[in-house]
Amino acid sequence: MLQPIDKKQRTQSLLADNAGVSFIDLMLATVVLTFGVLALANLQVLSSKSSTSSKGTAAALTVAETKLEQLKDSVFTSIVAEAPQAVTDAASGLTFTRQVTVTNDTPIAGAKTVTVIVSWSDTAGSHRIPVATVIAAPDL
Repeated sequence: MLQPIDKKQRTQSLLADNAGVSFIDLMLATVVLTFGVLALANLQVLSSKSSTSSKGTAAALTVAETKLEQLKDSVFTSIVAEAPQAVTDAASGLTFTRQVTVTNDTPIAGAKTVTVIVSWSDTAGSHRIPVATVIAAPDL
């Protein structure tokens, strides 16, 4: 007949079987941790590229809007197309290529459609942003 084991003996028996962490458990935990750290490192690189691209886009829009405001404040007859030229944004330090195109009598007679195209290159590649507005002739 089997004799019952008391609680104290059973607890000691269980503890003796689970004396520590095996080498395989340690290696598996290391592999899982490594994949997690590599994923976070990749996320950091993507975040940095996205931040650089966003700064370039914001600066390009500032360059385009500044030129459009200058044209809106000028005499209507002096609003003409401009060849591409290099422009450096003081705030970001980036250099852009800005081109102005003007289409007369569009969308209505006596108006001009002005498009400012700003392009630049950075670590994420080449970018191009067109910004357009319509300027009407003043009533005399």
